[in-house]
Amino acid sequence: MLWISVHARAQQQIAQALAPDVVLAPHRATYEMKLSVARPNSGIVEVNGNMVLETVDSCEGWAVKQRIKLTFLRNDGEEFETDSNFTSYESKDGLELRFSVRNAQNDEVDEELRGQADLEGIGGKGRASFTLPEPRSFELPAGTLFPTTHLALVIHHARAGDKSVSYKVFDGARLDGAFQVNAVIGRAPRPAAGTPAVRGDVGLLRGQAAWGVRFAFFANGDQGAQPEYELALDLLSNGIARSMLLDYGDFAVDARLLQIQALPRPQC
Repeated sequence: MLWISVHARAQQQIAQALAPDVVLAPHRATYEMKLSVARPNSGIVEVNGNMVLETVDSCEGWAVKQRIKLTFLRNDGEEFETDSNFTSYESKDGLELRFSVRNAQNDEVDEELRGQADLEGIGGKGRASFTLPEPRSFELPAGTLFPTTHLALVIHHARAGDKSVSYKVFDGARLDGAFQVNAVIGRAPRPAAGTPAVRGDVGLLRGQAAWGVRFAFFANGDQGAQPEYELALDLLSNGIARSMLLDYGDFAVDARLLQIQALPRPQC
């Protein structure tokens, strides 16, 4: 009975996050990316690049595009470039996800993933099916969320004053299932000294509640001491991040918002 009660509460919370009280803003954001810290033995001395993140309202769902281009400099003087593309479509009921991933290094593709995932219902089980790099499918455990639903739910928790939440999240960016994502919610960080003014439709950044949210991503079933990676956001209540810190363990990269563009809401 306890599991049924917890499961019912989780379903209710997810349903609330899908309701109009969390209104995400369609937008295109451009971030400047720089090395924040390189830990001993990482071999990395410099990282520079940019990220473009686009969230499009398409009536029945959200279309997301993310491209990250980085140039790395090693301590032996070697330089290399990475180019990561992620695109997805997620239905607004949170039950359907289509995804495509393409990662390249020095203009040579080293990973391509493509497929779709479906859930039986909010809080229910699901199945992920890949067509690239080869046909394969597996079950998603009950309670799995897709990324945009998860983002909206974290905002819902932040508004409610919750300090930490944990969910299973599947985004299609890996072949071995969902992550267990632990989120710690706190006060929004103060802008760093010398941070340049954001250009574009800055009205999107005004009048919004804000929080500092740190996500820790663990492989499903692995709650070891160290997450596979961490992501810290200065997150607004409309889903826009004013800054990010992407921590991959050996090194971490800062992403600072340079430009914001409002995208139209469709007449549905």
